[in-house]
Amino acid sequence: MFAPPRTRRVGHGTSLRVDSRPYATIALVALGCAGWVLLRGGYVDIGKLMIIGPLDGDWWKLFSTQFVYLNGLYAFVTLLAVAIFGWLLERRRGPAAALAVFLGAGATGALVASAVYAEPFVSGGNGAALGLLAAWAVPDLVDARAGNYYEGDLLGVAAIAALLLAMPYARPEASWLAGVTGAVVGLVLGFGMRRLDSPDP
Repeated sequence: MFAPPRTRRVGHGTSLRVDSRPYATIALVALGCAGWVLLRGGYVDIGKLMIIGPLDGDWWKLFSTQFVYLNGLYAFVTLLAVAIFGWLLERRRGPAAALAVFLGAGATGALVASAVYAEPFVSGGNGAALGLLAAWAVPDLVDARAGNYYEGDLLGVAAIAALLLAMPYARPEASWLAGVTGAVVGLVLGFGMRRLDSPDP
């Protein structure tokens, strides 16, 4: 018979799904890998998926550009961050939350970059990855500020965040504005989810 996944309470009203597989995170990483293969193989037109210039009504590029990579190192670092923090957030909050943070942070970052620059150039999921990282780190950041015990490694999180934020200096298609915006969106969503767990009014 089907047995629901076991959960373990971890504080703040949250629980870890210890038996569930991170299907949403696996799908996001697989889509990023597929985008890399299709692009490198010449199977897709980069202009149909990536933001190069004004959107001109092609709203789907806000989402599709998150899975398009022009450089292998950029793809590896970003997809690794998505795999780590998507998995951690999905264990804590479930697949819907991981997907919402990834797509919300990534699309908002791409939209802001498209709105600010006359000729925007946005590719990859650095904003989405930073959103997942920030949303997952919120409980530990709150506990660290309060002087309470926390289970995560904030120094490691900070190192990965710094690497993602520095990526635009090596790869111009990795928009720094999309990355910063994605991190801010992730923090907002992370605090919102934590607020839902709080028993305080």
